Amino acid sequence: MSIDKIVEPYKKWGTKYSLWPIHLVTACCGVEMAHTWNPAYDAERLGSLPWHAPRQTNLILVEGTITFKMARVLRFIWEQMSDPKYVIAMGSCAAEGGIFWNSYHAVPVSKIVPVDAYAIGCPPTPESVIQMIRIVQRKIESGEARANIKPRTIDLTKVLIPSPTKQPAPNPPHRITPNPHIPVCTEKKVDWAFGYDYVNNQLMPALKESAKRIVVTDINRVCIEVTPDKIRDAAQALYKLGFDHVKSVNVIDVPHENKFYVEYWVSSYSRKELMPVLVALTTEIPRDNPRVPSLIDVWTSADYMEREMYDFFGVWFEGNPWMGRNFLLDPDTPVKFPLRKDVPIVREFYLVDREFPGVAIPTAPAKPAAPAKPQATQQKPAQVQQPQSKPAQADAAKQESGSGDWRG
Repeated sequence: MSIDKIVEPYKKWGTKYSLWPIHLVTACCGVEMAHTWNPAYDAERLGSLPWHAPRQTNLILVEGTITFKMARVLRFIWEQMSDPKYVIAMGSCAAEGGIFWNSYHAVPVSKIVPVDAYAIGCPPTPESVIQMIRIVQRKIESGEARANIKPRTIDLTKVLIPSPTKQPAPNPPHRITPNPHIPVCTEKKVDWAFGYDYVNNQLMPALKESAKRIVVTDINRVCIEVTPDKIRDAAQALYKLGFDHVKSVNVIDVPHENKFYVEYWVSSYSRKELMPVLVALTTEIPRDNPRVPSLIDVWTSADYMEREMYDFFGVWFEGNPWMGRNFLLDPDTPVKFPLRKDVPIVREFYLVDREFPGVAIPTAPAKPAAPAKPQATQQKPAQVQQPQSKPAQADAAKQESGSGDWRG
């Protein structure tokens, strides 16, 4: 019997009871992880003790949601850990996004590092975390991650009669692309006597020729909806009433309706009774030809923000001399109008789109070598595998050893 086979059980026994978990806390699961090693549960008695440095650990607990930004950090920490190393994904968010399963920013841990055990819950209890530690220990000992209990199977159809649901529950990991209605200028009944009086006796008479609709949307909030050709008339009427500056210029992208909403939020510095009031001057423009008159000759403070909205959405404010030039974005940037919803999101490569280190990756076949000269003796033709070039062999060896650039 070889020395390796004699020593192997002792190596497994030593690794099994020498787990040094580092914890990557991104959400509320970190509270339960801390509870697991507190005196009430004392998970240290199982042969595990949290540690602070990844280079001296062999187990990582991923506690909570992992975003695309945080994925890079997780991958970097996992690469630094000592081999053999193990991963516990803690919480529903780490498993499949949890309550963020349909969000653009969440990514399952299994897409970043190989997971050995899942502690499911929101958040999971300390007992669940302890069970996952035991599962990892069984995997170290036997090479198979298995639970210590086998649940009984019960046919609930014999006990309960399922009632039909109006809408099936969402099934993560599928993604839903909704086309929601974007509420703009939504009227709201509030206790604001001054506002209703001002709308009826001041705004409506002054804007009767230009406004389509004037509504109170909240206390100290009024929305005026106009057509693009009337927006200048409405702006001049508001200026005469004392609304002397622009707080913000916004563009709302509604691609499924092929339109933009352009909003000018205006207020007053000159009239005390109007200082807390914000008025949204709103218009719709087509998305494929987004042009609207500039209001910088009415409100000079709109200049900076109109430039921003051209940079980010491509809305052309006719009359603003800055149109056609980048303002905040680099002049040489390849991404034009980056806040439009049809602009693809560009991410760095840090997710695992290949097999994990330690698993051989098939490489592209090398170019066939030149045919050898025929031998003098006749032999049966043999199938000979073409040798790889030296760089390809080096790459394969690097991938098998798990070394190399972690960014792929």
